[in-house]
Amino acid sequence: MKILKFALVCVVALVAAIAADVAGRYAGEWKSNGGGGNGAFRMTLDSGSAGACKLEVTFAFSGSDVKTSVRECKLSGSKVDATYDFDLVGNQLRSHIVGELKGDAIQGTYQTTSTDGSQVDDGVWNASRQ
Repeated sequence: MKILKFALVCVVALVAAIAADVAGRYAGEWKSNGGGGNGAFRMTLDSGSAGACKLEVTFAFSGSDVKTSVRECKLSGSKVDATYDFDLVGNQLRSHIVGELKGDAIQGTYQTTSTDGSQVDDGVWNASRQ
């Protein structure tokens, strides 16, 4: 029984250590699959408890920074899964991103919808630890 408890504690500590490795500041770029543009992508990621995380995302569109309001952020090992809202040229939009840390870089995909759920854009993003 003591060995089982010790093994469980080790697994929990390992998962926490992996999640902590994802935390940091990242900068890179995003690119639309449909010709919707590209630009700078910056995020700050802090790991939390039970797979939750704190995330700040800013990206550039047509030369201007767009600030976001993060609705949800989850970490699972080296993977991040998040949803954030933003205003773009008077339109309220929501993006869902997924990405995975490999070395000191995270790369992933995004899907953007309008508030009614209609598909607006999708693409890829990548960012390196700063």
